[in-house]
Amino acid sequence: MKKLINLLRGYVEILVTGAFPERLLNLCAQNRLQFWKLCWLDETSFTFRVALQDRKRLDELAQRSMCELSERKRRGAAVVAAGMRRRWGFLLGLGLCLLAVSYLSRFVLVVEVTGNETVPTAVILSQLQRVGVRPGAYGPGVREREAANAALMGLPELSYMAINIYGTRAEVVVREAEKTPELLREDVPCDVVAAADGIIEEIHADTGRAVFADGDIVRRGEVLISGEIDLKEPEGGTVDLGYLVVHAAGTVTARTWRTLEESVPLTAGVKEYTGAEHKQYGLRLLWFDVDFFENSSILGGRYDKIAQTRKLTLFDRTMPAALTTVTYREYTVREEPIDQDEAAARLERVLMVRLEELMAARQGEVLHTDVVTRIDGGRLTVTLLAECREEIGRTVEREGQVGLKKR
Repeated sequence: MKKLINLLRGYVEILVTGAFPERLLNLCAQNRLQFWKLCWLDETSFTFRVALQDRKRLDELAQRSMCELSERKRRGAAVVAAGMRRRWGFLLGLGLCLLAVSYLSRFVLVVEVTGNETVPTAVILSQLQRVGVRPGAYGPGVREREAANAALMGLPELSYMAINIYGTRAEVVVREAEKTPELLREDVPCDVVAAADGIIEEIHADTGRAVFADGDIVRRGEVLISGEIDLKEPEGGTVDLGYLVVHAAGTVTARTWRTLEESVPLTAGVKEYTGAEHKQYGLRLLWFDVDFFENSSILGGRYDKIAQTRKLTLFDRTMPAALTTVTYREYTVREEPIDQDEAAARLERVLMVRLEELMAARQGEVLHTDVVTRIDGGRLTVTLLAECREEIGRTVEREGQVGLKKR
């Protein structure tokens, strides 16, 4: 601790020579002048250190003890500060740097978004930029609550947003809105029709009248559950009660047969790179884009475009500065026959993915599949035949209005 204090206030190392140098030590002790790091060189000389502020008092005591003093070195913060008095340019530059840092620290350099899962961060940042929250914005000039409300108006996928600015960092906390189930519009007359051909395994009408029964064969587009309900007259009655038009709803599970097909040419183009390359560079700083490359033209013919962006990071945070390198690689194309087995397997995987997506949308399952491969007209064709169980009911609006109707 004492060493640190001595460095802060500054000290000077003195070489003392004289016939009786110990007298100087006695006078320093009598006058309470502190010294340390005493080192005897011989009987008539020694070195020690004293505080910079006691230098003049030491000269007086040296005269009284008839000793000569010579400085060896000066150290400490006070010595550095005294040396800076003559370096006005450095002090001015230091002051300007401190002023610039204190002023620039009030601008937003990083915008961080947290809490989003399905809504892309780029979409949120784009909307924030429209309301003035972006790298380079003046932090104290951003009205956080008003900006958050304005951004939410353009993002219906979000239910909550809060903007907190901490120095050069803007933290944006969001919460995604829960999807509300689609309400059944009972005031719109509808029928439930078949979305595919099949054999009905189970039909259940919540509202409306089931036109078919279990085991019936239906074709695509036929009405399965009608929104028109006949009102039966009481036995012996002579008055026609008419019919009731409603919004038909229900479920229809059927066994269906799906046919999916994909084809590819028997030859494919293979790239051969010529070795010719062309590079372009771009710099993005805050919201400014600067292109600096020798020639803006690109190679003729065919080429691949490869872009690499290196962002500046500081203390594990991404700064609003990035260097982009775009490389253009020229190539030619030659035709070569494809591996038919590999192509057939790839097409089969594509068709299976399509079938799974179709069944997921219809809440169905695949019971059995067959694959047929053929070559026709210079193309390889793969056909997937699938037996499925799925929901085939589809709600379709009909003309008129709901309510009681007369014939």
